[in-house]
Amino acid sequence: MGVTVMDFQISARSIKEGKTVILYDESAFAGVKKIAGKVAADIGAVFGKAPVAAALEDFSGEELSRIRYPILVGTIGCNILTKLETAGLLALHDVDGKREVYQHKVIGKLSAGLLLPQETTALVIAGSDKRGTVYGLFALSEKLGVSPFIDWLDVMPEKKTSFPISAKYEYTSKEPSVRFRGFFINDEWPAFGNWCNKRFGGFNAKCYEHVFELLLRLKGNYMWPAMWSAIFPNDGPGLLNCELADELGVVMGMSHHEPCLRQGEEYRYLRGPKSIYGDAWNFLSNEKGITKFWEDGLIRSGKFENVITVGMRGEADTAIMGKEATLKDNIDLLRKVLKTQNKLIKKHVNKNLDEVPRMLALYKEVEPYFYGDEKTAGLMGDPELEGVTLMLCDDNFGNLRTVPTEKMRGHKGGYGMYYHFDYHGYPISYEWFNTSFLPKVWEQMTTAYDCGIKDLWIVNVGDIFSTEYPLAFFLDLAYDFDKWGTSNKNAAHEYTKLFVEKYFGTTLSAAQKKQVNELLLGYTRITSARRTEAMNDEVYAPFAYGETEALLARIEKLMNTTVKLYDTLSAAGAGKTSRKASGAGAGKASGKLQENVAYRFYELVYLPLMANLNVQKMWLLTTQNHAYAKIGSTYAMALAEKINACLEFDQELVDELHKIHGGMWYGMGLSEHIGFKNWCEEECQYPVVHTFLPGNKDRLIVTIPGTGAHSEGYSWTRRELSLPAFLDPRISEGAIELTTGCDKKISFRIECDAKYLTITPSSGTVDPRTRKLIKIKLDRTKLPKKGSAAAKKSEPAKITVRFGADAFAEVKVPLTEESPEYIAILAENFAENIPGKAGAFEVIPDYNRGMSAMKAYPQDV
Repeated sequence: MGVTVMDFQISARSIKEGKTVILYDESAFAGVKKIAGKVAADIGAVFGKAPVAAALEDFSGEELSRIRYPILVGTIGCNILTKLETAGLLALHDVDGKREVYQHKVIGKLSAGLLLPQETTALVIAGSDKRGTVYGLFALSEKLGVSPFIDWLDVMPEKKTSFPISAKYEYTSKEPSVRFRGFFINDEWPAFGNWCNKRFGGFNAKCYEHVFELLLRLKGNYMWPAMWSAIFPNDGPGLLNCELADELGVVMGMSHHEPCLRQGEEYRYLRGPKSIYGDAWNFLSNEKGITKFWEDGLIRSGKFENVITVGMRGEADTAIMGKEATLKDNIDLLRKVLKTQNKLIKKHVNKNLDEVPRMLALYKEVEPYFYGDEKTAGLMGDPELEGVTLMLCDDNFGNLRTVPTEKMRGHKGGYGMYYHFDYHGYPISYEWFNTSFLPKVWEQMTTAYDCGIKDLWIVNVGDIFSTEYPLAFFLDLAYDFDKWGTSNKNAAHEYTKLFVEKYFGTTLSAAQKKQVNELLLGYTRITSARRTEAMNDEVYAPFAYGETEALLARIEKLMNTTVKLYDTLSAAGAGKTSRKASGAGAGKASGKLQENVAYRFYELVYLPLMANLNVQKMWLLTTQNHAYAKIGSTYAMALAEKINACLEFDQELVDELHKIHGGMWYGMGLSEHIGFKNWCEEECQYPVVHTFLPGNKDRLIVTIPGTGAHSEGYSWTRRELSLPAFLDPRISEGAIELTTGCDKKISFRIECDAKYLTITPSSGTVDPRTRKLIKIKLDRTKLPKKGSAAAKKSEPAKITVRFGADAFAEVKVPLTEESPEYIAILAENFAENIPGKAGAFEVIPDYNRGMSAMKAYPQDV
């Protein structure tokens, strides 16, 4: 008779009856035990009851006898895995000796007496090391439909009654593509700092447990902690932060200007005339004090798993030496610093420096110290940098500055990249809600990887909140470059689709998911072109080429779609009142949301989209307000009201964020974000709105959309207007715009003798503070060979609008955007693309300012 092999089962009933449990060895890593408990809670969120998660040795005989579906968790070398492998039930050769790898395997028939007294069906989670086991545990949660944001965003999963896993199921993960993958909490005041203090009482272990969990669920392993006012090794309280990170498997580092596991704020608190560390952050005048400061940092924290920052910069992210110092002076100083630090690390951390992960950030002024110039040799190739990861940087705005040349790629220690989703500094900061566009992140970071930057990736996420979408992509790209990297030119769009599917599941219809996908890519494409803090009334032209009007239309469409979808989700779940799309884009703020899917939509889509686009919209309206006021149009006053509505809505959004979900996110909206005039918020200013006293006489203003040409038609100041669009043979529809220059309703009538023109409407009234669009249709089949047509307004004003009948030759191949003034060729509309011997140009879809971009591949040539 054959052996019956059973599928593995997780169900509410099996958990309640004690049949499904999580088992590990008593000797398991403390962090693995803690994460097993979190995964048990995840399972409880799915099935309504959490299974027991405990050491096998802690179960009584009666409890063991009830188990039918054990989840067996272990790390290579543990008792559980050793017994299973010895019995021939596991083959761990693809896991053993690997970095951060895990295996899932269902054992359909686990014999009685091997681990448990009775025959069972087991799911095994085997890790190559601590983090491999942790990733394997969280992978089970994701398999059950649990979001990586379950803890961080309080996003609860869909309920299930049971979840079978095939007896044939087996999966082994790959080693992560990038060795160290993580994020930097930075620029944390006023947002993250206030949130942290209100919710946890400070930058302590209570706070960092949530941060570490988010990092690990997103398959990261490396972090720089908040550092403006915090001291990570002291705020736990004491070493609790460091101990918790080490327990969970999080590799800690300090930022680009915080060497030897010391934070910048520490020296400010410890310095003084009588301090053992001296009173000057100056290695030339205070070498003994600074060396002692670094030494004590290594003694305190060197026992934990770290990437130790080396080098030295000035205090508060500045240059270490004055302007009078030469390039050679700086290089010599940095070489001396590195030599001292390496000696300290060798003495207090590990005699074998090659076994100590170290990093030098080539950030800002440090970059030329590494490369040198034509007269002065830099630190490249210096023996003090052997085995040190050289962390290159973007320009603080998501554009890579340098990549290793082919000759440099053999450097022992490899290369890292410091990337930005948030920035505080010159020429302008951006710190509010997410503005990062995935296709750009993909294009830049795939360049980095292809050019040999594979050892360390870290991204500045500011307050974390609202950057979860690009952060998840950044870490997944670093974790599995084969899947999301260079070979997948559509990766950013595919990932967004997966992101929406993963985090909304069956709670949204297919049509709604498609909308969310378009919303995420749509708003970030706009904000990446001009970030919120940098937006002002002079970025886009008020009339030229219709760019402001076109962008406003895109913004309105995105905001209205968001409001309608949020309305639908909120009303369905919590009986919320409707948010009607107003001049600002939405209605009043409301109280706590009860519906999980609406709350999820609010956090990941609604808030960052509405907040950012509302500010973009406000500045575009200001651009138009100034332009219409300049020509004396009362429509400027209507625009002023809309600008004020945007300002009111901006405050409503912040207030709502601070109240929603029981005030969970209080503080996260506090960053200044409007009208930056300097690199920081100092002297930032709300829009200057133009209003004026309208004229006394009846005044009707005609404007040509897309050009700004205008006239009131009076005898002495009359300007002749034309519709240049009709010079393009492909265009047969145009328009003129009517507004008033007075606070009176104005009647108009348009007369035209040309039979080939249709004007709609040809008569009517224009109310003050409004604009009326008059559509003009051209029938080219009735055109005379030459000439123009006149459209007239009755006396006393007379306006003549000329339409050119001659047209330039029509191009048959659709390669260009053409007008009488310009010819623009979109990148992807090439006539011919001939590959070269070393590479070829390829299309990156939906990237750049046009439809797409072209880039030469391979990128490392």
